[in-house]
Amino acid sequence: MNSPTHALIALALLSRNDKPLQNRAVFIGSLIPDAFIYICWAWLTFVGKQPQSKIWNEIYFDAPMQLTASVFNSVPLYASLALAAYFFIKSKWKIPMICFALAALIHIAFDFPVHNHDAYAHFWPFSDWKFYSPLSYYEADHHAAWVSLFEMAIALISIIVLWRRFPKTWVKIILGSFAALYFAVQVMIRVAPFGGAG
Repeated sequence: MNSPTHALIALALLSRNDKPLQNRAVFIGSLIPDAFIYICWAWLTFVGKQPQSKIWNEIYFDAPMQLTASVFNSVPLYASLALAAYFFIKSKWKIPMICFALAALIHIAFDFPVHNHDAYAHFWPFSDWKFYSPLSYYEADHHAAWVSLFEMAIALISIIVLWRRFPKTWVKIILGSFAALYFAVQVMIRVAPFGGAG
């Protein structure tokens, strides 16, 4: 699932109109499992001068990248963080820390059924097991077109929830832009069907 969709889902589930610190924590937590991808991609592309085909077909599947992916997508790590915050934090950071961890876990829950050959070891460090789903959010031969329709639907539901929750104009502009983007992507997919990404 794409990063903006993860953010929309987590914000729809965990954000509150009068809790800006909590909302920022949810937003960051919803994106943190994907953060390693963007950081590593930028480093390999602009510093390492690696070609994109080598990054995504070779380096991404090498042990260092897979270990990094496992750390950033570890259910035990985020669950431990949520429990530690619940039991040991007494300051204003308690709820934001819990929401940060829960947002990351929500991200992982929605990723779990839509990664095929690029599946993550979600139970690191206790296990290297990976669930290779028959579905993929981007691979045409693993029903990406249908998965993208589901993703669009859940994103639009999240946008409606957030639209009703947050009255500020700038929030509605951002949400409206996201809605238009999801619609445009679906139109493009129908005009030029998936060609086997990945």
